[in-house]
Amino acid sequence: MAEIKPFKGVLYNSAKMGGDYPSVCAPPYDVISPAMRDKLYDKNGYNIVRLILGRSYPSDNAGENRYIRAGRLLNEWMRQGVLIKDNSDAFYVYVQEYTSDDRKCRRTGFIGLMKIMDPDEKRIFPHERTHAGPKEDRMNLIKEVRANLSPVFGLYPDRDRGVTAILEDAVSSAAPAIDIREGRETHALWRLRDRDLSEKISRLMEDRKIFIADGHHRYEVARKYRDMMRKGAGYNGGADFVMMYFTDMTSPDDLTVMATHRVIKDTGTMDDDEVLRRLEEYFRVTERVDLRELMKSLKERSASGHVFGFFGKGKYFLMEMKNERDIEKLIVDERSAEWKRLGVSILHSAVLREMLGVKSEEGNVTYVKDPEEAVSLVRDGSHRCAFFLNPTRVDQLKAVAESGDMMPQKSTYFYPKLLSGLVMNKFDRSVS
Repeated sequence: MAEIKPFKGVLYNSAKMGGDYPSVCAPPYDVISPAMRDKLYDKNGYNIVRLILGRSYPSDNAGENRYIRAGRLLNEWMRQGVLIKDNSDAFYVYVQEYTSDDRKCRRTGFIGLMKIMDPDEKRIFPHERTHAGPKEDRMNLIKEVRANLSPVFGLYPDRDRGVTAILEDAVSSAAPAIDIREGRETHALWRLRDRDLSEKISRLMEDRKIFIADGHHRYEVARKYRDMMRKGAGYNGGADFVMMYFTDMTSPDDLTVMATHRVIKDTGTMDDDEVLRRLEEYFRVTERVDLRELMKSLKERSASGHVFGFFGKGKYFLMEMKNERDIEKLIVDERSAEWKRLGVSILHSAVLREMLGVKSEEGNVTYVKDPEEAVSLVRDGSHRCAFFLNPTRVDQLKAVAESGDMMPQKSTYFYPKLLSGLVMNKFDRSVS
């Protein structure tokens, strides 16, 4: 059973920062580049980036580092009233409006606390493997700040729109507490404090499966931190819950998943002609005039079978698998059938590893969202070729996660990202 409840969130004090919420919020830490971090630092002295991804300095040591500074800053900001903890429990309704492929979209969800579950409970489903480095980084941070600074991104099935209807009705006639409009995105947050409605949402969510869309490292670290705190004297259970954003996964119009394309640095001794020759063994390879036509063809052929785009020799090619049964022959991994049907699995295991003998580990593959950026990396000589994919569908994510399998790295990119800095969850004192 999923236990999801409202909480007393920590929010920026509008009076202290002049209501300028765009200047204090930031994307999730894992998409912030060093250059973006510098811009966020300059934007506002209270920007959340100073907590979620503070700068490191050559003089840092075990007694003074970016994690310790984050913990100190968070406490200072709360003492100064820059951040204020709400005095009553609430679910925080979070609505994002944005444009995708010239289509106006609206994603409605809510932020609450969910009781952390162990894998054998089969109620929460990850879909990506986590890595030791990011987990160590997030553990060092949570130990010092004793808080969830950013929500984990969760999906749940709401086919009858029971929860979503409550959320939409709650925001229909009330002004948001936070309203951020930047570029083609808007981010708005409301407090839902009605106890009866909150209890109804909690009841409706009890039997729902939760699928992690983004924030796998944060969820695993929250569970490990909970286990660590349980060993301490006087633990009050505050870390048994993790802050999570929940949105319906059954409405495709409300979810936008973008593809992450692969740009290859080293293809070994193969030149572009040899790469194309090997691809033609299993794919119908046809040239396209330019990148725009290639991406258009890729989208149009997505329902007919497994298709990919390729850029090499200064030319654009569409790759259409000749025989779908070749997947079983090419993918020798002991994985679920759902995993083997993923485009990213076929690209990494069948195309790169088996057909081309190309290493697909970190360092030889650059992951990019923008197809034009992929082409630029090849044109400037830093990379040999680029492969383009269609986005992974939400139903594929669900099928792979329920099978107990994990997708290859960078299989999904949910757009837009959730902002950090809208609301935080500060643990009550956990050890006396």
